[in-house]
Amino acid sequence: MNGKENKKEESQFKVSKVGFRIILIVTAVMIVAIGLLCTSPSKAADDEPYIPPYIPDDTEPYETETEPDITTEADTTTAPDETTAPADETTGVSDTTEPVGTETTAVTEPEVTTEAATTTEKAPVTEPADTSAGKQGYREYNGRQYGPNETFLGEYKTDRVQIGVSKVVEGVVNYYVCDIKVKSVYDFHTAFANNSIGGRLITSKIAASVGAGFAINGDFCGYRNSGIIIREGKLYRNKNADGWDLCYLNRYGDLIVCNNDKQDGKALANEGVFQSWCFGPTLVENYKAVKTFNTPGLSSKDWAREPRTAIGQIDELHYIFVVVDAIREQNGAGWETIGGMNFRELADTMESLGCKTAYNLDGGGSTTMWLNGKVANKPSGSGEREVSDIIYFK
Repeated sequence: MNGKENKKEESQFKVSKVGFRIILIVTAVMIVAIGLLCTSPSKAADDEPYIPPYIPDDTEPYETETEPDITTEADTTTAPDETTAPADETTGVSDTTEPVGTETTAVTEPEVTTEAATTTEKAPVTEPADTSAGKQGYREYNGRQYGPNETFLGEYKTDRVQIGVSKVVEGVVNYYVCDIKVKSVYDFHTAFANNSIGGRLITSKIAASVGAGFAINGDFCGYRNSGIIIREGKLYRNKNADGWDLCYLNRYGDLIVCNNDKQDGKALANEGVFQSWCFGPTLVENYKAVKTFNTPGLSSKDWAREPRTAIGQIDELHYIFVVVDAIREQNGAGWETIGGMNFRELADTMESLGCKTAYNLDGGGSTTMWLNGKVANKPSGSGEREVSDIIYFK
């Protein structure tokens, strides 16, 4: 009996021991899994942005200034009172104290004053200099004079956005100047691929998905997991970026450049910053091309010529984007880049275009421009590169 009881107890002990080990293993796995969930960075977290207390609805955009009604002196003379003197034809302004002429105080000439009234306002877009040349005759756009090697390429206009694109050819270097005026900062849009900061699509597909009339590639913010990323007023990421330059668009429509790691994304969002990009380097500050470029972690040095994408501001709600083409050809065992610009050349170009602030975005194979439903530049490589984000207008 004792032998049988001992064997039974021994068997029960072995079963209990195995069960205890299983419990320990399951517990350990659960602890490790919980730890990974709590400590591992998650891309999904970037897609759930911090939303400031108040973001203006873009259907009711914040305006820095309201445009007053324009009343010219000529308008006040189109229907003069019978007791007043007619307008002086040399000035278009009536004088009630010293009538002009002797017996003609009751005679008016509305044709003259009407013509004066209709010529007081200039059209926002300059008409072609040579009507037979059509749009290719543009020699200025939004008040900016074209250079000798610059020709008009196309435009996109709505009641809120006015964009003229020209092409400049200087030897083997081809680049596009995009002259942009908007009514409000809230006309300046950005979009993620597949509505996710970690998404990937080519620029043209993202642009088409949001109904853009004009677009360029952004800073490829989904490629890295650092930097302050604010899009459409919402904070998606608030992390240090190892000293990279930050560019942001404030609520007044001003482009501001600074060091990313000296800023707090939540504070910027609360101040009304509408967009931000973390790539760089800064190209122009206070209307002057910078002398030293801040390029931590970039593989391309400032002397390397590459396709480039840059944004700049020249005046209130008036911006200049530059898109630089380049092609890569195999040369023996290596590759040769034909065209393109280095950072020095790009900075000098942005300065020459009148930018008070300018900033470099992702370039190389990412450089793409979309205009009126098609790609308007020539991306390097076999086609467009998939990117995470764009800047666009519609």
